[in-house]
Amino acid sequence: MTTARTASTEFMARMRWEEYARSGDVVQIRPICPSDKTRERAFLGRLSAESRANRFIGLVKDASDDVAEELTSVDPIREVTLAAFAHPGAREVEIGAACYRASEDGSRCDCTVTVDPAWQKLGIGTALMRHLIDVARSRGIRRMYAAAVATGPSASHMLAERLGFHARPDPEDPLVTTFELELA
Repeated sequence: MTTARTASTEFMARMRWEEYARSGDVVQIRPICPSDKTRERAFLGRLSAESRANRFIGLVKDASDDVAEELTSVDPIREVTLAAFAHPGAREVEIGAACYRASEDGSRCDCTVTVDPAWQKLGIGTALMRHLIDVARSRGIRRMYAAAVATGPSASHMLAERLGFHARPDPEDPLVTTFELELA
């Protein structure tokens, strides 16, 4: 008999998409896996502290091997991380990641998207989030949430609004805006 964890892992392994960045570059989007640890470590090293906080759904961590291992070994029941990869030259390079972590009951999730600064404004974040939303919806999640510091209009705010998220001030922190997307 297949366990829920094995079935979820097998389901995720079949997901792969090919997208084109506005630059014309071909970008592969797929679930992240443990063999991506070195690429994840390099990706984290290219991010600012603020961007790394996005990658960790709010927590700021250093770009270490242990952190890269943690981020590439997701819980297939409650977490999904989709990574975008480009092939500048002959090697595969991680250029973005979108992830969600579901609530205990699986009805809602917190999500985030992070894109390498050199690849921003090319549609990578939008592509990642569209696929992440589709995966969440297919897994029965009814609401998706994202949080951002409310420092005025930013690329993340505009992306959230373009994708249909509704913004509201966070009742616990006036410096944070919470974005909510109804998936059902």
